[in-house]
Amino acid sequence: MAVFTHITEDDLKNFLRNYNFNNIDFIEGINEGIQNTNYKVGIDSEDYILTIYENISDGNDISFFLELMMHLSTNNIKCPIPVKDIEDKSIGEIKSKSSALLTFLEGKSISSIEEGHAYEIGKALAAMHTNVTNFKLKKKNDLSIDGWNGLLEANQKKLNLLEENLYINLRKELNRIENLWPRDLPSGIIHADLFPDNVLFLNNKVSGLIDFYFSCNDFFAYDLSICINAWCFNKENKFSREIFKSLLKGYQELRSLSEKELEYLPVLCSGSALRFLLTRVDNWNNSNGIDIVNYQDPKEFLNRLKFHQQINDIKAINANSIMTFLFTLILKDSTIEFTATNKVKHSKALNALYRG
Repeated sequence: MAVFTHITEDDLKNFLRNYNFNNIDFIEGINEGIQNTNYKVGIDSEDYILTIYENISDGNDISFFLELMMHLSTNNIKCPIPVKDIEDKSIGEIKSKSSALLTFLEGKSISSIEEGHAYEIGKALAAMHTNVTNFKLKKKNDLSIDGWNGLLEANQKKLNLLEENLYINLRKELNRIENLWPRDLPSGIIHADLFPDNVLFLNNKVSGLIDFYFSCNDFFAYDLSICINAWCFNKENKFSREIFKSLLKGYQELRSLSEKELEYLPVLCSGSALRFLLTRVDNWNNSNGIDIVNYQDPKEFLNRLKFHQQINDIKAINANSIMTFLFTLILKDSTIEFTATNKVKHSKALNALYRG
């Protein structure tokens, strides 16, 4: 969320001309994010969110996002609800840009993540996944694995400025991920951007999920992998085993992961880390003349990708197999008796992966 388009009270009055409202109490810009312009507005003593779509010009896409929020809300998922005008329309215009008025949710995003927060977000994500199976609209993931090659090629120079030889190293990593990527996991509508700033908490409970503007059809386990990368690394970029366990415990309370999803979760984590690394570099490279309010550092996801890669240094054991083994260990919270041959290798893997 951010403010790229500045509006006056007259602009808002013009937008609201087909609504049954009387008084505008206040207009406050929300200076967060990089995608859309957002205002908190007070109308007739009620609070709302006004969103002006800066980078979404396709009306069908906007309708998809708004319909999804309506669907989730009717299925007890706490999220903003589009407010329709007297003509039953939820999309209008401000300064020739598509705009929508949404209900306001109480709560705040958190900066210090604890195990209880991770458990709650795991449950919230699983609740969303179990309640989209009957949502009839579909949307292709424009930032799926099929699009990462184009992002990689378009940002060669920027990647090598970020780190020497990074382009060629990521080329090798993308090839590895493509060779291991699943094709037929359980899928449906995913959030695809459920970072801490897109989750509101009130009294340590999730009070709302927001910012559905990357939502699309993809694997549920891929959505979970995004959350793992977004929630399970602390401010020093160290992986937290405890947060990870709590996140998956909460998720599996409402939706059990299949053996196949568990098998592929490691490569999905590598893939989602690569996706956000590439898009952050691309945003850094292509701001389209718009000042980015909150610059998002690509190095965060470069470090997280390296975390997923480091197991490759252990010889004679398939990297993905070890990661699957470790995920299974944590999910089942069990103790594994290592063989004499593999004891040292597996111990190094555990120490490297869960040092935090």
